[in-house]
Amino acid sequence: MDDRKGFTLIELLVVIAIIAVLMAILMPSLQAAKRLASSSACLSNEKTLLAAWIMYAYDNDGWLVSNRACYDSATDTVPWVHRPKDINGNNLANNPAPSSITEQDRFRGIQAGALWKYVKDVDAYHCPGDNRRSTQQPPRDCWRSYSISYAFGFDPIDQYKGQAYRKMQEVKNGAQYYVFVEEEHNGSRYGENEGGWHLLGRNLMNPGSWAFYDPLASYHLKSSTFGFADGHASRRKWMDKRTLEFIETNKHNPGSHSGINTPSPGNEDLRWLIEHFWSKKRVN
Repeated sequence: MDDRKGFTLIELLVVIAIIAVLMAILMPSLQAAKRLASSSACLSNEKTLLAAWIMYAYDNDGWLVSNRACYDSATDTVPWVHRPKDINGNNLANNPAPSSITEQDRFRGIQAGALWKYVKDVDAYHCPGDNRRSTQQPPRDCWRSYSISYAFGFDPIDQYKGQAYRKMQEVKNGAQYYVFVEEEHNGSRYGENEGGWHLLGRNLMNPGSWAFYDPLASYHLKSSTFGFADGHASRRKWMDKRTLEFIETNKHNPGSHSGINTPSPGNEDLRWLIEHFWSKKRVN
């Protein structure tokens, strides 16, 4: 009898088919694990930024750092980050931002901010799950993944019919209220998330009037991370399909605010965002 060496074609095809089936089964799990890992890194980033946010207040008689990213002047020293700047430290053109904008331009804006003294690592301002650098064309390929809620560190905001927290001493039950928000503002006039993060769907007494305003980002299996005023960070799983539709609309539409004032009456996610925005006692 002749000795058989190697595999027959049929055997090889069977092995290949088995490997293909296993890969099809494992790939979604591997992708999910990767997103969960990026979520952990993102939460760590937000805790780092929160520690800087708290230390800034301690070093400045309790005053909170300004949330006015991009809405700064050349001599303004209180915004937590600034708009992108050229190599000479000048603000880049805006409305629209130039297509020649670079990563270094964005880094210089971060380094000019009031929190850079405490967090001298540009990676801490970027969620690992935020892939705009590889999927978007300049100037929509933003770096900074986080924004500060307009409930913290700015003048009273008329459209909220309430008053923002200006000093740390005003913040009660900080574990209830988020400071840092993941935002994907691809239509920004500055080539970066601009201003603070707005929430206009605020009227808990009238769920029928709820609406989204500023964009959200969702990089973690249909969820987003938030950093709270007591220094902890957590992940919010979005429950209403309209929330994810709003996020996707802003993600793919280059308009400055493609989802602005998007109606979403009775949305459970908006209820959560409203309840954790600030205390009801601050509503006039």
